[in-house]
Amino acid sequence: MSIVKKSHRMQPELTAWRRHLHQHPELSFEEHLTQQYILDALKEMGLNPRTMGGTGVVADIGEGPGGVAIRADIDALPLTEESTADYASKNPGVMHACGHDGHTAILLGVARLLAEQGGSLPGHIRLMFQPAEERIPGGARDLIRDGVLDGIDRVVGLHLSSDLPTGYAGAVVGAQTANADSFTLVVEGRGGHGAQPEAAVDAVVVGAQLVGALQTIVSRSLPPRSPAVVTVGMFQAGSNFNIIAPRATLKGTVRTFSAEDRELVKERMTELAQHVSQAYGASVRIDYQDGYPSVMNAPAETAIAHSVIRRILGEDALVPLEPIMAGEDFSYYQQQCPGTFLMLGCGNPETGADYPHHHPRFTLDEEALPLGVALLAETALEFLLINPNRVRHED
Repeated sequence: MSIVKKSHRMQPELTAWRRHLHQHPELSFEEHLTQQYILDALKEMGLNPRTMGGTGVVADIGEGPGGVAIRADIDALPLTEESTADYASKNPGVMHACGHDGHTAILLGVARLLAEQGGSLPGHIRLMFQPAEERIPGGARDLIRDGVLDGIDRVVGLHLSSDLPTGYAGAVVGAQTANADSFTLVVEGRGGHGAQPEAAVDAVVVGAQLVGALQTIVSRSLPPRSPAVVTVGMFQAGSNFNIIAPRATLKGTVRTFSAEDRELVKERMTELAQHVSQAYGASVRIDYQDGYPSVMNAPAETAIAHSVIRRILGEDALVPLEPIMAGEDFSYYQQQCPGTFLMLGCGNPETGADYPHHHPRFTLDEEALPLGVALLAETALEFLLINPNRVRHED
């Protein structure tokens, strides 16, 4: 029986896994019940899972010199769900609003599928259930630190996307997601009476000037061919209508694709913040935090994934995707070994699966779950077949 048929036969089990996880979401670095649920499910399949990276779970299938890792993220978001589904979140203020419940169910399906042929695999496959993708610094680096990529030559992952219809998938060659950084600017002025501005240094005025000045980084310091985003998402200042604020705090995010653009934005932000503040007689403290680096899909591995998509979903199912400005810590694995990160459609207005990710009414079309199982399992097996260690072993 083909992988596709086996995956579709698991639809009831995949749905049950996903709905249980959806009902019991847990925040980043707090996925204790989720971890235990995954451990129990893998043990029932006859596997020997182990904990890693705090609240992560890792399990190996097969033996041999060649290794491929498959990753699923398991954490939820601090969001109150707006749903009437009988499997809506039972954890107030926490919700699986990005599809990680689906990712986890899919990887459990891959485990079920491959566990049946573990002894006949041309190498070994490592299942990585990773905590804390939603919260910087993320859980990928903890797993890597604990040795999750030891003996691994390639890595593959998948993200469900409500922007794509169910049954369509793709992966960008090269940069697929952005460097996702954050910054905090604290402007220090001098407070005073609202009727005597000449005796004060208004931090609100300085902060307002900074909001506009920061936008010139993208429009005037970067080449037009270099996509980037500088967003001020938070501006806090003042305590009353007739008091000149002594302090203003600006927080935001920066998204770039190249290391060069990333460094240029940092430099220009520092220069602008200091010079604008000085021009008004204020000072500024700058805290720039590097977030997740850009997901960089390797050409050879992505070509294999594309062929798997065509074979499993059909020739017309491969979507020519564009890079997106979202952040994703799958990129840390790709810094250690080549791999690719697939985007699989789970959008279907007929099932209510047409809300964007991180929306309180986000849901996914569960018909996408067996497709994800088939894509990840088949891609991992294809990676094993071209594994350099395996070739040397056979020679």
